[in-house]
Amino acid sequence: MIKKTPEKYLMLAGASAIALGLLAPMAIAQEDGGEVEVRRTLGTVLVTTQKTEESIQDVPIAVSAFDEEALEKLQLSGGPDLVRSIPNVSFTKANFGGSYNFKIRGIGADLVAQSGDAGVGVHQNDVPLTANRLFEAEFYDVERVETLRGPQGTLYGRNATGGVINVITAKPVFEEFQADLNLTYGNYNTFKAKGMLNVPLGDKAALRLAGSLLQRDGYVDNTITGNDIDDRDLYGIRATLAVEPTDRLRGWVSYDYFEEDDSRLRSGKQLCDKDPFLTSFSSVPISGADQIYTTLGCQEAPLSQSLDRVNSAGTLGGGLGIAAGLLNGDAFTDPLIKDLRTIESAFDPAYEADQELFTWKAEYDLTDSLLLTYLGSYSETTAVSVEDYNKIAPNVTFNDLSAVPPGLSPTADLYNAVFPGGVVDDPQLGASNVFRTFDISGGGSEQTTHELRLQSDFDGRFNFNLGAISVDFEAIDPNDPTAGYVVLSNTLTGLTQFNNAIYNATLHGALGAGVPQAQAEALAADASVFGGPVPIDTSGPDVGPITNFSGFGGNYFRSLSPYRLESFAVFGEGYYDLTDDLQLTVGLRYTDDKKEQDNIPTALFVPTMSPTANLSPQPIPGNDADNAGDGSYNVAFEETTGRIGLDWQPQTSFTDDTLIYGFYSRGYKGGGINPPQPAGADNFPQTFDPEFINSYEVGTKNTLANGAVQLNATAFYYDYEGYQITQIVNRSSANFNIDAKLKGLEFETIWNPASTFVINANLGLLDSEIQDTYAIDVLDRTNGRADLITLKNASSYSNCVVSAQGYATVLGAIQAGVLDEGATAGLCVGAFAGQEATFGVPDVTYTDSEGNTRTVGGLTPFDGEAKQLDGNAIPGAPETTLSLGAEYTFEGMFNGDWNTRLRADYYYQGDSYSRVWNTGGDELDSWTNLNLAVVFYNDVNGLEFEIFGKNVTDEEVITGRYLTDDSSGLYSNIFLSEPRLYGVRVRKSW
Repeated sequence: MIKKTPEKYLMLAGASAIALGLLAPMAIAQEDGGEVEVRRTLGTVLVTTQKTEESIQDVPIAVSAFDEEALEKLQLSGGPDLVRSIPNVSFTKANFGGSYNFKIRGIGADLVAQSGDAGVGVHQNDVPLTANRLFEAEFYDVERVETLRGPQGTLYGRNATGGVINVITAKPVFEEFQADLNLTYGNYNTFKAKGMLNVPLGDKAALRLAGSLLQRDGYVDNTITGNDIDDRDLYGIRATLAVEPTDRLRGWVSYDYFEEDDSRLRSGKQLCDKDPFLTSFSSVPISGADQIYTTLGCQEAPLSQSLDRVNSAGTLGGGLGIAAGLLNGDAFTDPLIKDLRTIESAFDPAYEADQELFTWKAEYDLTDSLLLTYLGSYSETTAVSVEDYNKIAPNVTFNDLSAVPPGLSPTADLYNAVFPGGVVDDPQLGASNVFRTFDISGGGSEQTTHELRLQSDFDGRFNFNLGAISVDFEAIDPNDPTAGYVVLSNTLTGLTQFNNAIYNATLHGALGAGVPQAQAEALAADASVFGGPVPIDTSGPDVGPITNFSGFGGNYFRSLSPYRLESFAVFGEGYYDLTDDLQLTVGLRYTDDKKEQDNIPTALFVPTMSPTANLSPQPIPGNDADNAGDGSYNVAFEETTGRIGLDWQPQTSFTDDTLIYGFYSRGYKGGGINPPQPAGADNFPQTFDPEFINSYEVGTKNTLANGAVQLNATAFYYDYEGYQITQIVNRSSANFNIDAKLKGLEFETIWNPASTFVINANLGLLDSEIQDTYAIDVLDRTNGRADLITLKNASSYSNCVVSAQGYATVLGAIQAGVLDEGATAGLCVGAFAGQEATFGVPDVTYTDSEGNTRTVGGLTPFDGEAKQLDGNAIPGAPETTLSLGAEYTFEGMFNGDWNTRLRADYYYQGDSYSRVWNTGGDELDSWTNLNLAVVFYNDVNGLEFEIFGKNVTDEEVITGRYLTDDSSGLYSNIFLSEPRLYGVRVRKSW
């Protein structure tokens, strides 16, 4: 039996639990003593530490990992591709900036918050990267890419409830010159180049340089500009210097740089089942002035039936365009182009990202049995994405009142002065006579980490691994105009211009009449729409196609959450050999997270005499210092977590090696601070709680048939406490905590039936259930009840619910002339609340988000009736994932030095949901992927030629969906997988 040491747990094996596609020669003596047969057998990559070599099959952790050769064979170009080779994993892009959701066993990041932690930690060389480029960058010159499944935290890095991805880059090799060049050309005019150069510097140092380049045309057609978009132009470089000055001291320092500048789409096509205007209700006609409050923009429908454009009257920009007189109704009345890879964008999107990462590591042998390790890092990252908010072109122009004679109508005169010819001259978006909305998502961050570890390698029964880590992270600088999330619309600017014109006209008129300045300003403020002048941004740098943008205007929506994290943890594991083949592991971790976020309410339409909006932290009067009394929110979380378990290596007659293990783990992910709300608003709690996972896992790893078969299985059960999910509330992503339970099975196997033939498979089965939760579905606020109706709030453009009888009664009063047309605008703002007796409207009951029954007046607005979510699946948790692969090698071709390898890989992912409500619109269809490759290689000359195809059946897969909020019209942004890709690759190694 091989003795287990803590180093193996720390290094995590550098290989898959199944070493996919790796074939190693093994000599077998013939029984008659004749010629030795050399055949290829399953190769298991070993963990190489300073004193031990250990197979991943001896490690009692569910882990998959791939070295660079396996990444090439399986066509795993980057982070999103990993789903195809690991059980119970899913991936989708997310809606903002560089965000994504990589899920392991259903656990990932279903929250949207600057202060939110990732459920799956991303590490490079064991360094936790709070901000990273996992979904953008491609793997190059890596030693291995590891994926650990299940809660982590007692070995290294930060806490992670779902698991960890750890990219281990290749390190310099002493006393040996090495070089490698890998070139690819494919469809979409794809060109890839990857290379490595290893240069020895004497016998005590070496330098390794590596780089990667990707350029290709776009996958998406923009019919407005006529260009292909969603292209790629990115590169990465890395330099690593390693030294070993003494036998006891060794270390390395590395510099990584990544840059991208292209038209990458942050989100895909916008889908909607248009919510039409109501023309009557309960047989009562609805006037045009009241119809505009009956559309929510989009309504609930499966994505396959959501092939329409949003009703712009149900959006903030479109609705305020109506309020400013620019529009009379819906600006999007043409049919939608149904091709998911065709959009209508007023400009081509712009995407820029970069990251610098400095990493340094030193190891010192205190004794022959004690290793001290220090690992440090510093990183800076920025990203900015500029897109057309809707990606659909309006076909209705703004109203042109130039035909109205001057002097006939003061309102028309003012309109024509502000919008001559029905054109809005927006300083950021330019002059246009159609509805335009763009957005910016971006910002920068800095992070510093320090980690210290002490590991033992004693000969006795007990060993340990102890460590401590500190992480300091900062993100979002308000002085950076690209930081945060910005929505710009020419209707928002137009209404601001109209407001300011009213203010100035009233002010100048009053001053001309001899009214004192202060009194004249008060009169002008009362006459204006927003209670005073609102600053319009007119100067600043260009951000993509957006001009004159300083970030300090009141004519656009900007959400800012400057954030600071200080995290400190101590962790450790102890290993005790109860017998020669039975080991006890106990791990503990203490974490202290301190988070701070400035309170900066949005400045949209906020009046001020200052020429710029106030984006400094705003203290909230009456609140304590930690609750933004000093202008910032502060939360702190201290938790102790850990794991305990046994692993057993019995000797059996039917396996070569067997490992059986069982562990209990408690995982933790910190709580955080929700995004800022408008000044004075209290739409949701400002903080959310941590989440915890109580994990129970058993597994077995087996090698059989003289090393020709590996068969591994894992079963797990999660008690998920405080699962963090997000819901859009009044244009902000508010995060809440609920409970869930998950259970699943994972099988991984590889079979080497012949010396040149390998078959591999993995299967993931997952069942998730939300527990005892009620929540309001913004697409169905009435919960299907006919006695309730959802209407648009004419003030905030969020939605509200009132009784159907109350709404019909108000409509009847309008028809009878008791109320003016347009009076229904008052329902959502509470104008009729308390007047139920006057109108003869009874109360209604409903279920709130706590599951309690409430009673409210029939003319009193409320948020809606909550649905019971008990038993629903959590998002991004497909019940089934399946991977199948087969590889055959023809040896000794072309005069003996050339081999030919044929490989096919098939992947299936079952149905899943995009939201916790599990409606038809939430369902994401199952999908498949087939990759094929033919490789000709000559190991003697270091040459390799490949013909490959990815997604050869050209499946168009919606991997995720983001539902926008009420004020955006409840449309869905979708995220697509890559189309069919094919090409050729050539590689030369020295």
